Amino acid sequence: MINKSLDKHKTYDFVCYKCFSFACSKCMLDHIKENPDHSKECKHLDEIEHSLNNMNLDDFIDTIPTTTITTTTTTTTNNNYKINESTGTNSSNDNNSSNNKISQINNEIQMIWESLRSSSSLYQRLSTTENDIKQHFEQLHQYLIIEEHRLQRDIINDKHTIENHINFYMDRMKTLILVINIYNKVNSNNDNHDDDSDNSSDDQSIIEDTASLYSTTTIMESIRSCSSLHSFINDSKSTLLNEFSFFNTDIDELLKQPSDDVDARSVLLDSIYLFNNELKSTKNIDNDLSLLSSYKLSIKQPDFNQLNSIIKQSIKLDKIGSNESINTTTTTNNNDNKQSYIFITHKPNGATLINTSNNYSVEELKFDYQFTQTYNSIVSIGEYIYIFGGYGNINKWMKISMKSKSAEHIGDFEGDSNISVCYDGQDHIYLVNGYHKKNNIDRFNIKTLTFERLYQLPQGYGTQGSSMIFKGSLYSISQNQNRLFEFDLTNRTIENHNIHFIPLSACHDNNGNFYILDRINKRFIKYNVETKQISKLNATSLTNGQQSFVMYHRESPTSSYIFSFGPSLDCNFKYSIESNRCQPFFRNIKNHNRAWCASTSITL
Repeated sequence: MINKSLDKHKTYDFVCYKCFSFACSKCMLDHIKENPDHSKECKHLDEIEHSLNNMNLDDFIDTIPTTTITTTTTTTTNNNYKINESTGTNSSNDNNSSNNKISQINNEIQMIWESLRSSSSLYQRLSTTENDIKQHFEQLHQYLIIEEHRLQRDIINDKHTIENHINFYMDRMKTLILVINIYNKVNSNNDNHDDDSDNSSDDQSIIEDTASLYSTTTIMESIRSCSSLHSFINDSKSTLLNEFSFFNTDIDELLKQPSDDVDARSVLLDSIYLFNNELKSTKNIDNDLSLLSSYKLSIKQPDFNQLNSIIKQSIKLDKIGSNESINTTTTTNNNDNKQSYIFITHKPNGATLINTSNNYSVEELKFDYQFTQTYNSIVSIGEYIYIFGGYGNINKWMKISMKSKSAEHIGDFEGDSNISVCYDGQDHIYLVNGYHKKNNIDRFNIKTLTFERLYQLPQGYGTQGSSMIFKGSLYSISQNQNRLFEFDLTNRTIENHNIHFIPLSACHDNNGNFYILDRINKRFIKYNVETKQISKLNATSLTNGQQSFVMYHRESPTSSYIFSFGPSLDCNFKYSIESNRCQPFFRNIKNHNRAWCASTSITL
């Protein structure tokens, strides 16, 4: 009887690989008579065991697979079907049968392996294409965000000026109104002074003291809603102009005394003196808001049909045959002759320029500038490279023209070493902290060549390992600390993010990803600021204890790398982002000490 499934109460001698059925010798003969094409696929269990005993995994490692399985047999089959049940013989037929069976299993495993490899490769190619589509639209999105912030920038700055103006003059108004109220209280002949104080205290206790009640936005809403100064004062008595929130302790004690014991003029003079001192401690501002610009906004709705056509023409996805190669073709405008370079500085006051578009040709350059502790103090914009501060020239910054390969300008500023810098894609380079200055965000205007203090950070961030501007926010990770902050460039607010790594060195791709050498866990990782996801990368050689400093380089639209440099050539590695592989590189360039020195990618 032929069974399609095993029955532990029956004895089976044969397996038919054609239909995967099991049978004894007699039933298998009947099966072959009914299915002549199954004869070559029917195997005795002894034969299968013998084949497996003679098989070794090494037999099919590295064996070239075949797409067609050819089985050769020396047994002639005629109408009298014969099944050889002998085992353990040394006959040529038995050996051929065993070898053929080994070959069959070998080929089957090889075909499975090739199918797995082919599927994995296809999946990887599809993932690469998917990522190329994502990056294409992220570039469009990033362009719109940058253009939005460019138009908003001056308006936001003017709004901050007005907020400071309102806050300053609101403080003055509070002071003057409180002086009037204090004098009136002292000068009044109210026999129930203590009771009134108690009642006032009761009134104070029910005031809801929340930040929203005293925000500049709330103040402006209140001002706009009031028709006169009198109505504004009356509406704000319990909040903005609540006198109990501003009493000086000494004056408050005087007001609690019986009215006969209090000199009204003395209290008045004391209150004026104290509040004027408080005003003097506040920085004065310009009263002339007419200096602020006015804006006329003209909006012309784009032709969305035309815009849709342009976007569709910029990217196209076609299905192709399975035998055709899957490659991403990127066409750029006016960039056919552009070449990409890596610019690496070193401690002997020089730099190494490597042309990654021309066989990695190398050129050594000299500059009158010390590059120690400028690791993340460098940024490239067009043909220019900007470097800020450093150990030997803390209060200097330099602008290098890569067309002339010389310093075009060296200027002065209140600088530092180990400043973390990044570019907003428009007019400003942002400078975050330093070795000595631990809580500053400054920015440098590349057109006017001027610096301004933008924001004062809370204490505790220290030296920053890398900073990046992405989708309207500045992201910065601390060096040797597990801290990362996000600074909203529009609202100028700070948000902290918990991270579970401590960077030794780091770089970024300007597209939301930091690449980090994790000092504690000895790993090379990618951290995405949007998803907060950490990906461990295959770059063990980068984490072998060498003091390596990493930089990002986009060599072409389809290939990006992380390069590392350090005090010796042993620190030089090249990690491919697309293939997730790392290898020693640049071991034949001049052996300069490049630890803590600036490096950047530039296209000319």
